[in-house]
Amino acid sequence: MENIGRLLEDALEHYANKKYDNALKLLNELLSAQPKFDRGWFLKGVILEEIGKPEEAGECFEKARNLSAMWFRLGLHMEDSDPQRAIACYDRAVENDQRFNMAWLNKGMLHEKLGMSAEAEGCYRKISPWRELFSRVIVPTGFFIFLSGGSFMMFDRGEMTLAILVMAMAFFCLFWLKRDAGTAILMLRKKLKVK
Repeated sequence: MENIGRLLEDALEHYANKKYDNALKLLNELLSAQPKFDRGWFLKGVILEEIGKPEEAGECFEKARNLSAMWFRLGLHMEDSDPQRAIACYDRAVENDQRFNMAWLNKGMLHEKLGMSAEAEGCYRKISPWRELFSRVIVPTGFFIFLSGGSFMMFDRGEMTLAILVMAMAFFCLFWLKRDAGTAILMLRKKLKVK
């Protein structure tokens, strides 16, 4: 699998540098070894679309799953090297899923970075921060409280091994909260700023 990952990274690098023939050669090698590798089919579809072969691209996209997430990941990969292509990727991500808050946020921040404030504000208006706050802040906080309380009750009953395990899960919720809460708050701040 390490070789597959390396092939994909090399193909992405060739794609970013618009060396499409090299990228397609690597992707064909990758897909002959792993014919069900979604990301390979997706990237092959992107390249075929860019070189003017939409029918073949469509066949590749049909073999890939979760196109919104794939377009988003490609946008992330392209942000530093080619912001315009990254924006086009985010456009495709939200075309497939209008409620893709992370794509709207990243697209807006990229527009902002490029000095395109009206476009950035348009993206921020489409964000639904309450859904993100619920899934990124409220849920992990609730799990942390529930698991911590359960752990203390188990300690009181003398069930030390289980109590330690449950407390470890509670701390996992804290890491989850630390990782995701900032993004949800950033979305809320951007949304409130453009109202």
